[in-house]
Amino acid sequence: MDRIDAIFSPESVAILGASTTQGKVGHDIFQNILRGGYKGTLYPVNPKAKSIQCIKAYPTLLDVPDPVDLAMIILPPQVALKAVEECVEKKVKGIVIVSAGFRETGAEGLKIENKIVALCKDAGIRVVGPNCLGVINPHKDVRLNASFSTRMPNQGNISFISQSGALCTAVLDFAADRGFGFSKFISIGNKADVNELDLLKYLHQDLHTEVIMIYMEELRHTGQEFIETVKEITSGDRPTPILVIKSGRTSAGAQAAASHTGSLAGTEGLYDAIFGEAGIIRVDTVVELFDYANAFAIKKFPTG
Repeated sequence: MDRIDAIFSPESVAILGASTTQGKVGHDIFQNILRGGYKGTLYPVNPKAKSIQCIKAYPTLLDVPDPVDLAMIILPPQVALKAVEECVEKKVKGIVIVSAGFRETGAEGLKIENKIVALCKDAGIRVVGPNCLGVINPHKDVRLNASFSTRMPNQGNISFISQSGALCTAVLDFAADRGFGFSKFISIGNKADVNELDLLKYLHQDLHTEVIMIYMEELRHTGQEFIETVKEITSGDRPTPILVIKSGRTSAGAQAAASHTGSLAGTEGLYDAIFGEAGIIRVDTVVELFDYANAFAIKKFPTG
């Protein structure tokens, strides 16, 4: 199993920080996975609970008797670091860290985030987050809603990547109200490891994805690296259309993006040039995003 496959299509998921208390993130995400009809095996991990929503709980990840593909970590930074050490020992394939309090809060949070990345890199584990909404795969054979969202979207052929969890929720609501479906849906937060470029390459090879949508706050790649990689995706024998909403068109938008993930958004003219060279279509609103995506997804390409 590919390491990113393990994030989108895991055969087993452990929820570290699963909670019996309604309103807590660890309760809500666990409940969303259950209500979404996840087809794999679910392991709640909580040292104070014998069971969570009628499913046997385990004191630690290492007490889970079977292999675990994906670990969802919903714990404060220092505790999350210890949980990652357990993930390494357990040989999980992928990790999603939902919790905030890392890079975006300053030097101490960045230090912990970097330690987590180093541990996982040495172990060959891919990490999504921290500070993210989670991951969704509506495919009938997976049915994974490991996210804050209570709404499992319909299955479709459009994939969505976002650095902002808040925008993910708005996009899911917009899609549900209009009957749009998704192939894959992911919030990447701080992008400590898995980033847009990793996901663009992965989704380009995904047989269930025809169009990719991105909400971007900033790029950490050099412009040339990004352009060269993405041009191979948007052109060639089997091009995949890529649509982007980029935050920061206004100074207020740039400031909001920076405060969310600790990012520096860069100049908008530079991003416009990068997107143009890479063959990415930039839009300004969620309505435009779906209008373009729907046109590409149903193969109504413009002629002329």
